[in-house]
Amino acid sequence: MKRERTLRTRMSFRFLMAALVPVCLFAVISQMRLRSSLQDNIDGRISSNLYNANKSLDMVLEKYETILYDMCTDDTIIDTVLEIMKEQDDLDVNSSTLRHELSHICNSNPGVEGITISLRNGRIIFYDRLNSSSTNSVWADKITVPEIGKGYVYQGLTDPVTANERKTYLFQIGRKLIDYRNINDPLGIVVISINQEQIRDTLVSGTDNATYLLQGNTVISSPDSADIGSEFNSQKDTADRKYTTMLHEKSGFTICNEQPLADYNRAIWEQVLFFFVIAVVSCAIMVCLIYMSTQPYLAAVDSLVNAMNDLEEGDFGVSIQIPESMPPEIRRIGTGFNEMVVHIDDLIGQVKSAVVEQKNAELSALEAQIDPHFLYNTLDTINWKAIENEQYDISGMVGALADILRYTVKNAGGTTTVSKELGWLRHYCMLQSAKLGKPLTILEQVPEDMMGYKIHKLLLQPFVENSIKHGFGGKDGDCRLTIVMRRTEEQIHMIIEDNGFGIGPETLKRLNDEEQDMEGHVGIANVRKRLKLYYGDDATIYFESMLGSWTKVHLFVPGKEDQQ
Repeated sequence: MKRERTLRTRMSFRFLMAALVPVCLFAVISQMRLRSSLQDNIDGRISSNLYNANKSLDMVLEKYETILYDMCTDDTIIDTVLEIMKEQDDLDVNSSTLRHELSHICNSNPGVEGITISLRNGRIIFYDRLNSSSTNSVWADKITVPEIGKGYVYQGLTDPVTANERKTYLFQIGRKLIDYRNINDPLGIVVISINQEQIRDTLVSGTDNATYLLQGNTVISSPDSADIGSEFNSQKDTADRKYTTMLHEKSGFTICNEQPLADYNRAIWEQVLFFFVIAVVSCAIMVCLIYMSTQPYLAAVDSLVNAMNDLEEGDFGVSIQIPESMPPEIRRIGTGFNEMVVHIDDLIGQVKSAVVEQKNAELSALEAQIDPHFLYNTLDTINWKAIENEQYDISGMVGALADILRYTVKNAGGTTTVSKELGWLRHYCMLQSAKLGKPLTILEQVPEDMMGYKIHKLLLQPFVENSIKHGFGGKDGDCRLTIVMRRTEEQIHMIIEDNGFGIGPETLKRLNDEEQDMEGHVGIANVRKRLKLYYGDDATIYFESMLGSWTKVHLFVPGKEDQQ
């Protein structure tokens, strides 16, 4: 069985909700705003880092592109290359001269670790600054010469070069070597090899993040050289780190920023803890305030409940003392309860007196009551006497009277079917016709399927009696009474119509007004009272009439079919 919550419990719960809901709502909104602000801050820092890295990479590439451009447009180098390509007797001298120029360029520009010239005729001339050699190198004369169209080509080497027991990662820029006196006849390709650290240092934009340079999905520059050559597509955003990329349009490489989120997460959790502490403190304060605020009122309510329990056990002398300090609503409840107890005590006394009086009345009625069977037997004897004397009209009237008596006395005030009620009305109209001294025409318009519907006994009799008494008394010609019944939603609509003298407007208005005095129409007043007792507000009655022509009584009562 579900345990009912007390008023104290319900009030405490609602007060707590009233305190916690605004706090929680404020906490959620503040948390969302904080997250949004921190996220915007991080996104701004990432965008700034990527922008700076992109610009810095442009600058360092332009620096080495300038070196490469100056070398490729140097007339001395171009003339020397042309002489070498002739492969004449001074080939070694020219090759040595070119190597010397390459050595000078490498040593004059920090970060340039080597230059390789691949001539059209297949000859390769290089200078390896890592080994300080132009004739013997493990890498300078073995580099993969890229396909070059117009402009510059960039590539990062994923395998390190070892020189003097030190590993060095290289970044290369290449372009065609062209004699500008004959631009349609390229002489070869020049590749300048740069230390990857030059690129790495350029991309550094702070101590709280890392920047990578990617060639496709392969790392070619990283703060940690061990990452170079590894695949980067396995790196995804996690709870601790956020990765953002930008395409470097000049080189076609991808700049990737790795942003740690430790500070961001710490700020979020500090804020969550702060609001949790506020919620706990608010609950503690509200509990104290609730107790202090509600204790006097709940004590008054408890007093009322105890008094009600005493009243339930039969103590009608109970009363409640409400202090003047209580609000007027509480005092009114207490006063009303005390008045109610006094009133109930008076009513109980009245009921006891009424029961005694009713008992005495019933005893008196029983003493004066005539046995109905005596009347039935007497009427039956009269009936047979009439038959013996061939007074058949009298016999029929006596039989009808006996049936009316049985119908009226048996289960008085109970229910019957429409069929039985109509049968009783036929007997009643036969007696009234004899009394009136003229025949009555009774027309019944009742669907067969409604004959079994249940209604209370003698509902229609007062209206039929009024029609005969006031409508047909002294009337010449045909006296016709029509009884119509039809089904209307959950009700039975009954119409009693006569072609009598009709009712005047004033009388009709008085009949339709339930508040009017029904002097002269006691039967109608009794029917209204019975309808009220039987059906409450679910029954309706109203009259229609045309003076000198007809009168209709409309009666609406709840009805259902007899299930027997």
